[in-house]
Amino acid sequence: MDHTYCVIMAGGKGERFWPLSTRTVPKPYVRLLGDRTMIQMTVDRVRRLLPPERIFVVITKDHVRVAMEQLAELPRENIIVEPAGRDTAPCVGFTAVMLMRQDPSAIMVVLPADHYIPDPERFLDALSQAVTCARSGDLVTIGIRPSRPETGYGYIEASGAANPGPQGSCFRVSRFVEKPDAAEAARYLADGRFYWNSGIFVWQARALIDGIQAHMPGLFGGLMKIKEAMASGDKRKTARIFRGLERISIDYGLMEKADNVLMIPGAFIWDDVGTWGSLLRVFPGDEHGNYVRGDALCIDTQDSIVFGDGITVGAIGLSNLVVIASKAGVLVADRRRDQETRKIASRLEGRRTGKGKGR
Repeated sequence: MDHTYCVIMAGGKGERFWPLSTRTVPKPYVRLLGDRTMIQMTVDRVRRLLPPERIFVVITKDHVRVAMEQLAELPRENIIVEPAGRDTAPCVGFTAVMLMRQDPSAIMVVLPADHYIPDPERFLDALSQAVTCARSGDLVTIGIRPSRPETGYGYIEASGAANPGPQGSCFRVSRFVEKPDAAEAARYLADGRFYWNSGIFVWQARALIDGIQAHMPGLFGGLMKIKEAMASGDKRKTARIFRGLERISIDYGLMEKADNVLMIPGAFIWDDVGTWGSLLRVFPGDEHGNYVRGDALCIDTQDSIVFGDGITVGAIGLSNLVVIASKAGVLVADRRRDQETRKIASRLEGRRTGKGKGR
């Protein structure tokens, strides 16, 4: 794994997990799945493949303290603070420029900080295969074979195999597909050529920059100015340029447009754990179909998620509800509408900043 580095993106807000996930301690830093936080579990997995000095975590300035506390095993300089949140394209482009200053041959393994992957060995096998494929200069992503007609994920349509090897094949990507409706998701499941878009990428840093130059010239120009500012040691100029970059995802800005995209089928269990309801996908419920965690007691309750974080919660006679209590607040919601939790978090943030009515 020479010249290989891991970049963990941890800049998200995690609004769908309010009130456990907050502005200062968002989803990646929360113990949703056990005794380790999600970002700690991500670092634990990749440490089987790479030493700490080649693992980087990209965060926002609001999370410096909690990141330093939870990731003490990483060198301080490997925790990269973004000057502002600008989505994934500026994030990975900025990191590529930084890595190439110390290693022009750098290969980047780019991971979200908050995914559930209980099978680290198969996960690392897929990453190793992706690194091999990326040495050709292609942009590589990992697709997950769907197990249900999921409407909450984007999809990848794979075509013919490329670069077959003893561990499997890289497949050419025909297209990326936005989140489908239920009928289309069922068709994708039956088709066999469609995979869930995991948001995991592997590429040479140079290949990424070349792709940005070809398909995102505005971002490329900004990154070249950042490169010059870095060379002169002007951190204020670097931050000012970064704040002016367009907010855009790497999926939309590059991966959906490039013609040199390959996909590795990931033969491991994966979930992006995007809402409270997803916890019942990754953990078996109790005998009544409930996910009960922390300081919580349930009586005559079924198919519900009840979580007390430092606050005791009692639930009686409930069905298909989400009930979460923490020092930040209390959430009571219909499980079918758990995606809307972010609306509460957004309105509370608007109340805090004075930019919304907060109603």
